Amino acid sequence: MVLRARETESAESAREALSGFCEAYWPPLYSFLRHRGYSSADAQDLVQGFFAHLLEQNTLTRADRQKGRLRTFLLGSLQNFLYNEYDRARALKRGGRRQIVSIEEHLPEAEAAMLATSHLSDARCYDLILASNIVSRAWQNLQNAFVAEGKAEWLEELRPFVAGGSVTPLNQEEAAGRLGVPIATLRTWLSRLRQRYRESLRTEVASIVSDPADVDAELHHLYQILMA
Repeated sequence: MVLRARETESAESAREALSGFCEAYWPPLYSFLRHRGYSSADAQDLVQGFFAHLLEQNTLTRADRQKGRLRTFLLGSLQNFLYNEYDRARALKRGGRRQIVSIEEHLPEAEAAMLATSHLSDARCYDLILASNIVSRAWQNLQNAFVAEGKAEWLEELRPFVAGGSVTPLNQEEAAGRLGVPIATLRTWLSRLRQRYRESLRTEVASIVSDPADVDAELHHLYQILMA
């Protein structure tokens, strides 16, 4: 999205791409600020001010030249913003603040995630919520694709076998019965679903590294964060 925003000839397309970027990555930034002791209202204002700063200074168009990972780039940029632009951000809070990203709709989720990681350090909280957000986006992209294919029903049935987290034992025979297919067919579907999920996850991870060769290392890093 960053590259598209830089290279597009349409200002509207660039704005849409950057808006999508902000929508995707405000939760970990918000949680980091909350861990730093900012109130919910101040954290929201600072996130908005930070994104406004990125857009005004065209900082995102230089991200691919940082030769690093987007999560590191964003966190470092936010910390610099807090250090260098704090007074300006407070002025945005008092009046004239631009709303770059809509936060209110998903604020309860972000607040709950922040509270659930209150035992972690600021940086670990940021990493964990960003990793969780990447997984959620990968699943959402997969779900959108299955809805378009008319397969939403069986995706919901099979998702627990791939996503994990079920508190009760999963039974493939029962799932096959509910879907009205032979067990062999269900296992074939599961194999294909796992493959498509891996591809969706790799696509998401590829968007936060500057070098495609870093995807596997970043996947491993995110896996370690989530398992810890």
